[in-house]
Amino acid sequence: MTPRRRHHRTGAALLAAALLLAACGGSDEPVATPSDTTTPPAGTPIVLGNIVDLTGPVPGLFKGARQAMEAFVAMVNAEGGIEGRPLKLETADSKIDCNGTRAAYEELAPKVEAFVGNISAIDGCSADVLRKYPSLPAVFQQLDPSLADIATVLTPAPRPPGASIGAYKMISEMHPGAVGKLGVLVNTRTAFSAKQLVSGLEAIGGKVAFTREVRIDVQTDYTADVIKMRSSGVRWLTLDGFDIQTIARILEDAQQQRWRPEVITAAPAYDGNFLSLVDPAAAEGVFLPLHTALFLGEDRKDSAGVDTYLTWLKRTHPDAKADLFGAYAWAAGMLYVQARKAAGAAAKPKQVVQELIKIKSFDADGLLSEANPGDQKPATCWLLAEVKDGAFRRVAPDKGFSCEGAQFVPYTGG
Repeated sequence: MTPRRRHHRTGAALLAAALLLAACGGSDEPVATPSDTTTPPAGTPIVLGNIVDLTGPVPGLFKGARQAMEAFVAMVNAEGGIEGRPLKLETADSKIDCNGTRAAYEELAPKVEAFVGNISAIDGCSADVLRKYPSLPAVFQQLDPSLADIATVLTPAPRPPGASIGAYKMISEMHPGAVGKLGVLVNTRTAFSAKQLVSGLEAIGGKVAFTREVRIDVQTDYTADVIKMRSSGVRWLTLDGFDIQTIARILEDAQQQRWRPEVITAAPAYDGNFLSLVDPAAAEGVFLPLHTALFLGEDRKDSAGVDTYLTWLKRTHPDAKADLFGAYAWAAGMLYVQARKAAGAAAKPKQVVQELIKIKSFDADGLLSEANPGDQKPATCWLLAEVKDGAFRRVAPDKGFSCEGAQFVPYTGG
């Protein structure tokens, strides 16, 4: 008997083109005031700016990043700050809007010693403002590759054009020949990301058997695509550029048609809300190629970075859920503080930038796969997880990250 189709919240969806990030919806409620009451150190505050999308077409889109930064500041201050100087957070909302993004950066740039943990879907609109402040550190996960040309912008998990394919190699070895029959549904909002991944898969023998661009704000039924992929002989379906609601819909449409490709990859499905959206049978066996630890809690015992992030998030925002945006913001905070401590509490912003550029190896205490922020070189080591019995489970390695078959395939196309 075909399982009953579930109804998911729709709403507008906006995904960042340079990352395979999952837009999880959210509420339009303001970010909660942190519950931590630790008295901060008494020195002159180091003022940090934090800009995220909180309102706009997808209210609460990056709320997790703001909560993570508030938790991070609380932790640093509880530990004595930086040589007795507390961190202080000045915040603004970029509103998923180019003018809103530019205005938020213009408002905070004169007031802060660095931007840390920002995440805006249209962050490229900050470029002109950031160029006006050539000594101001900006440490956050970039979504627009064009920001990489600004020397003061550094990211904890660099993602130059291309794809790290170590985990995909392992999947290909587990399912010989499947990569030669790819089904590629392309989210119009993340089309460039899809091109990069396909290029990487082509390096290990990938061939596209079926592809089509879809507008997730318009299309809610994927039955016709499922039927066409089945008739095209698709063996490997990649959903790596979609939000979790759309991934759930596609999987359930495939289930209704009794079609199950040999391989399904969907990295954004590693999300605290995904398993509550999808029929468990439809999601069973979906592979999750990742360059982050399992930060929802599965890796807590083996990763100090995961444990500290979750501990302080719970302490400051008891009802918050960890998410990818929060993990990146937390890692950005760690990267900045490492450079700030190396430069000294009284250092000028320019000196902090110089120390950031010197950091050639960074993994946020195991929260991320090791990358080279100073030279903007990406992580290549990986972990592979899957949906198993209604939960996220590791496939390989047993803990940490594997560097077996590690490879970054640069993207040179248009």
